[in-house]
Amino acid sequence: MPRPSAEHYDLSETEKRDLIKLIEQGKPLPEKYRFLLFADKREVELVWNGKSREVCTAVLPFQTLEHIDEPRKGSRAGKPVPHLLVA
Repeated sequence: MPRPSAEHYDLSETEKRDLIKLIEQGKPLPEKYRFLLFADKREVELVWNGKSREVCTAVLPFQTLEHIDEPRKGSRAGKPVPHLLVA
């Protein structure tokens, strides 16, 4: 989406020529033009040399939470609780 408030972009003639050439060749535009050409979407992305766009999922060993007010699966629901203390 073009920036609505800008009457023109602050690009040199060389930058304009290079951008037109890249667009005509169907090549991706360099990252440095992202905020010059497009409206701010309030999205942040970390970019570094060699960063991959590949998305992968990883299985992480997160600890499961136990809710006290809910019985455990396979519990003794409905059965009497054995007495641990003998009087």
